[in-house]
Amino acid sequence: SLAAGVHDGYAFGSVTKVLTGASIMRLVSEGHLKLHSKVAPLVDPLLAAMAKRDSEQGFSSLADLWGADNVTCLTIQALLSMQSGVPDFDTATPCFQGQDSCVPADALRKDLYTNPSDGISPTRLLDVAWVKNRWRGPCKPDRPGMSGFCYSSTNFMLLGMVLLAHQGTDKSFKDLDQAVYLPTYVKESLKFAMAGPPSKYTPVHGFDRTSYNLPTGQHNDHDNWNVSGVFSGWTASDIVAPASGVTDLIWEVYGPPSSIAPKEFIDKMLPSESAIYGLATFNLDRNTGQKGKYGKAYGHLGATYGYQSVTAYFPGLEIAITVATNIERDYQEQPADALCFAYNAAASLLLNRTITCTYSSEGYFSGGCKCDPIEVDKTLSFV
Repeated sequence: SLAAGVHDGYAFGSVTKVLTGASIMRLVSEGHLKLHSKVAPLVDPLLAAMAKRDSEQGFSSLADLWGADNVTCLTIQALLSMQSGVPDFDTATPCFQGQDSCVPADALRKDLYTNPSDGISPTRLLDVAWVKNRWRGPCKPDRPGMSGFCYSSTNFMLLGMVLLAHQGTDKSFKDLDQAVYLPTYVKESLKFAMAGPPSKYTPVHGFDRTSYNLPTGQHNDHDNWNVSGVFSGWTASDIVAPASGVTDLIWEVYGPPSSIAPKEFIDKMLPSESAIYGLATFNLDRNTGQKGKYGKAYGHLGATYGYQSVTAYFPGLEIAITVATNIERDYQEQPADALCFAYNAAASLLLNRTITCTYSSEGYFSGGCKCDPIEVDKTLSFV
């Protein structure tokens, strides 16, 4: 075993979606796209060109995948906001509190563990039985009064194709420069795992401790360091980096630099107070343990095979924090726990307050952070 180091790289999974989303917003800001641009005309020429080069690709357009009636009105904004109806290639079906008869299942995970050297390309993922011809229909709201929401990592593979098509329809997936809009110092700390297992990119092993595909009461004990499918999601989930590198990324996206896209376009990504998700951005207010100015947080969760993380920007303090772990658990509580205490420790120092917190797992990935409230002093300022 190795002791964790500050420069160790971790698989960040869905944290990648923040960069993909911000890169799309860059194109919107430059007039190359609009949020209401239709997706099919943008990616169909790319898919058709790929189909000509690959005789095993079973489709050449989005209509071939999900029917013209479903995809004709599919927009960039619908993909970014997880409101598209596009089926998710990720088959993880977790159990939530109160679902006593539920058994967590994950068919893709089983497949990847059975064939650990078999990485799956984006086009192959689109062609699997649970994605092709499996349009989900209108997204249903999680709670009354909210917009529809149906999380799908496939959305962000399609957004990657939009970015790739902008470079030319003669391109392949490996040709996409995901770092093209990043400052040099951030580029130097991020890797994009286009192919191969985590062992190709980092010495950090990732351990599956979930209960997927097992009888009730049992948990996996699986080292995913040599499982190539960990990075199958491409622009939905392929960043490998130290926590500091992802923190720099989040700072450049949401913080004062706004270097990936102008602030007015990044602001469009932010979720409303009552929404779970904005555009490529989770509402992480519940992870702060606070209310009001210091209770605002947004960023993204990163759960993938053997690794779980969370990264957040806190506008009240103008700081970014990233938690990376090489353990995957059913409820993602360890990144949320660490984020709760790290943020309030930072607030204690910056605001000269004594803040104590407790954390208990109250559900899937958040909700258990309880802290002494920060009393806002209007005369207080800090650098």
